[in-house]
Amino acid sequence: MVEGHAINTYVFCPRRCYYEYVEKVFYHNVYTIHGKLLHEHVDQSGREKRGERHLYRSLYLSSERLGLTLRCDLVEEDQGNLYPVEYKRSRQADWENNQLQLCAQGLVLEEYLRRPVPFGYLFFYGSFQRKRVEFSETLRKRTTEVIEEIRQLYEREAPPAGIDDWNKCKKCSMVDYCLPLERRKLKGKVLWERFI
Repeated sequence: MVEGHAINTYVFCPRRCYYEYVEKVFYHNVYTIHGKLLHEHVDQSGREKRGERHLYRSLYLSSERLGLTLRCDLVEEDQGNLYPVEYKRSRQADWENNQLQLCAQGLVLEEYLRRPVPFGYLFFYGSFQRKRVEFSETLRKRTTEVIEEIRQLYEREAPPAGIDDWNKCKKCSMVDYCLPLERRKLKGKVLWERFI
């Protein structure tokens, strides 16, 4: 079974996803710890009512059809609509990896509820704002494609290519394990030296 957060990780960097979910290696840094601290409240299972909205925190779901298990940070019920809310550490951003992770939650929630879940929300701690994400057919299709791509990672004997973009890599908690700068310096040299 593919884990829901792997979708976000894979779209950010396939190599990081391989290390984290296939090799089971993970390191924390200031950004991951900050995110963990911000998630403390929403990670506590429970339910509450705010005005007319019912909130269900830390809801674990799985889908046999998709071969996916995940945890919804929050599922809200408002005026008969149920939708997932995914919490993010950053300011508001329009990143595909966040949208796909949220869409996967919507797909699994649909299967569980046996009714459409047409949208969800990304909540950004950095700006305390929400962004509504419509689960279009294009987004749904891309989400299921990524789930299948992640499943194929488990058949690999070596990690796939990563993003190798130092502006992104330097903030990654796996930078000292992945060594993207060193990898770039050695690219082509290791194979050449084998024949000398």
